[in-house]
Amino acid sequence: MENNNSLHFEHTPYHNIFVKDRKSIELTGVKRIESFDSYEFLIETSLGFLNIVGSDLSLIRLDQDQNEVSIKGNIDGISYVSDKKKTHQKEKMFNKLLK
Repeated sequence: MENNNSLHFEHTPYHNIFVKDRKSIELTGVKRIESFDSYEFLIETSLGFLNIVGSDLSLIRLDQDQNEVSIKGNIDGISYVSDKKKTHQKEKMFNKLLK
């Protein structure tokens, strides 16, 4: 995953996820976008790290005042990550298997 930006938000106590037909997702309670590309977003929320995977993913709305993010694309999976380092280790192992 490419680390394009690391965007920081003010802390917010709530967090919601709204998925529309697996084509768009709206998030509230976003603290920071750790990294993103067209296949994966890693986002720190007020309830932990959230990993969004899919294809043709793009950031369409970023509201740092309201701590909200909107993403569009083909959403294949959404999961919370207990330790973001474990995610990167799994990616490295998987990439080695593909070589």
